[in-house]
Formats: sequence, C-alpha cells, structure tokens
Amino acid sequence: MSGNLALVSVAFLALTQTTSSAPIGSSNTSTKLCVQLQILVPVVADQYHYDQPQVNSNIDAIDWTVNVTTWDMADWTARQRGTVHINQTFTISAQLCVPSKNTSKADILHIATAGQGFDRRYYDVEVQPEEYSYVDAAIGKGYSVLAYDRIGTGGSEKPDAYDVVQIPTDIEVLAGLTKIARSGDLISSSQVSAATTDGEPAIQDYQATKVVHVGHAYGSYIMSIMFENPTYGNLSDGALMTGLYFNFAMENNTLTVLNYNHAFPKESDPVRFAEWGSGYFVLDNKQTLQKLFFQKATLDPALLDYTESIKQPESVGTYSSEGNSTLTPATAFTGPIMFFTGEFDNYVCDGDCNGVYDEDFTNYLYPNAKAPAHYLQPGAGHATGLSTNASAGYEVMLQYLDSQGL
Repeated sequence: MSGNLALVSVAFLALTQTTSSAPIGSSNTSTKLCVQLQILVPVVADQYHYDQPQVNSNIDAIDWTVNVTTWDMADWTARQRGTVHINQTFTISAQLCVPSKNTSKADILHIATAGQGFDRRYYDVEVQPEEYSYVDAAIGKGYSVLAYDRIGTGGSEKPDAYDVVQIPTDIEVLAGLTKIARSGDLISSSQVSAATTDGEPAIQDYQATKVVHVGHAYGSYIMSIMFENPTYGNLSDGALMTGLYFNFAMENNTLTVLNYNHAFPKESDPVRFAEWGSGYFVLDNKQTLQKLFFQKATLDPALLDYTESIKQPESVGTYSSEGNSTLTPATAFTGPIMFFTGEFDNYVCDGDCNGVYDEDFTNYLYPNAKAPAHYLQPGAGHATGLSTNASAGYEVMLQYLDSQGL
C-alpha cells in the first residue's frame, strides 16, 4: 500500500455527558464526556479499477455476489483495469469519549474501527449499555475512546463505491486519525459548535500519549494490514483484534459473500439509505444478520433488532480490493496483541473455533509482538460485542491490556 496522510483535521463538535458503568466484575464507575466530530482527513493512496457488475438494484446486488463467487471467476487481480490514484480529503464522523475525572489511563486512547455492516455504534450500543457498550467498559477502566465511522458508513462521507471506498483508503484514514490523535490536534485544531462553559470548550484539549487499536472483523483486518507498513507499525502501542482469529479452519472455509444475502440500500429503505448510491449493498434482513453475527445461545432478540436498526451498507470496492491486500509480517509492530472472537464464529471459523487456533501463523505475522494472546468468548458468534456476555469479554480484553502495562 502506498500513500501517506497529512496531519490536518477540521472538526465540528457537539458535547454530551452521560454516565458509564464498568463491565461486570468491576466496581469502577465513571462519568464520560463525549465529543462528536466531523474530521477532514486528507488521503493519498493508489488503488485499482476493477471489471465488475454495476449494483443499482436488489437484482443487481444478488447478481454481483453470484458473478464474483462463480468457481471459474477470474481472480480480482485479473479483473484490474488500470490504477486509480486517490488524493482527496474525506469527512470522517467520529466520537471522542474521555473520563470526566482525570485517571491514570485517560491519556491511553482506544481507536475503535468497526467491521463490515456496522458503523461506530457497534462500540457504543444504546441497548443496555452497561452490558454491551465497549465505550462504557473502557471509560469505566479509565481509558479514552475514539470510535469513528469508516468512509461509506454512518455520518462519514460516502464516495464512489467502486474506485474510492477500498481497503487502501480505509487504511490511510485509520493511519491519519491515529497521527492526528498522537499529535494532540484532535481537539485543539477543531471548532466547537456547542456545549461550552463560560465561552470555552468543555473539553479544551486532548493529548494521547499511547494508542491502542481496537477492531472488529474487517476493522481488525485493515488494522493488521496497516501494521505491515513499516512507517505505520509504530503508530500503535497495542491491539485488540476481535472477530479476527487465525485458524486452520480458514483453509477450508467455503463461506463467501454469496452466503449472506444483500440488497441495494436505496431500494431496501429509500429514506434511511438515501445517501448511498451505485455500488453499495446492505445485508437484507434480520435472518441474514443472525446467520452472520450471532449464535442462539448468546442472542438477545432485542440486540438482533438493534443490529437491524443500525446496519450499514458495504461497498463492492472493499471486496474487490481484497486481492491486493493480503496479510504479510508486521515486523514493526512491537506491542501486545490479543486475537478475540466468539467460540462459534460462523464467519471466521466456519462455526466452531475450538482447537483450531494457528499459533505458528500468528507468530509469523507478528514476529516482534509482545505477549500475543488469543481468547474465545464462550457461546458467542461473530459479533461478540452484541452477544449477551459482551461485558465479560470486555473484562478479559481490558485486563489483558492492564497486564501489559496499558
């Protein structure tokens, strides 16, 4: 992946204050201050144009999945039809939450990247947040959290889904946000649009001295590829890779995009998805969401309804760029790293992750990582943060970071 990202941001912020509880098993409670940001992030990246069907209807969405998964389909590299140079500034929607009282860990910033089908609300669940909100769990332990919407999702910009919303651009956005946070400019370079005290911003500055990257599924995948870049590997002091678990079952996993039905967003819900145009598709209904993200034993129907209400479109460019975004050793990454997924993750382990962890391959990819760890959340599926034992999983992850000095 080529390209670099300038440290420029302009944000418009609105401040809210809520109460947060720590995960089960912890007596800590904390009040959080959350700042809503619209950040301008300049991106430079080199990508490809691919020969693939257009997606402009529900029929097109299914046709695309059939076309790209046919057994004799030319791989994505063979479908490349020239390069696409990205030199553009994207508007990224994000939320920064900090403890309202100073803590010893407040300057450790968790930057959270959601996976396919979600925006940042995956990390700050509004249903029973004391059980499901990662933001609340981390704040309860004294950390700060920056959760953002990837391009093409949530409140972030929704550019061309074929040539622009691809993996290299997602990586550059994440790297850029990390640099901005480390520079101390996340607040000071921004304009505050609301919630001031005596004419001054309620949060006047924030300086991250350490950064922990937190990902779910595709979010973990782009983190891993970012770490491969020698100039980006040292941007992270630690990583929590949820929904990513290197295992032997992956070698024979036949699950593809064809296994999960998609619809054209504007046809599926013209009002809700009015901003998403050609080349985007969205998981079609609750049954598909259950199949991909949940296991019955740890499924609260209210969370399935919530997932349906917050689900996000995906770009075809994200899928087509996978062929040029393979995993290679991240030699510059030297922090602690945990791989965490559900015990019965249908997507990652073909339904059963017990006894299939590939430690050798993990060590090959992260030869210089500190204390690599792996964990299976009992009874959970792919979306561990939406499973009924989510808070117990957060406790495992946060205790791991604490044990490693983060």
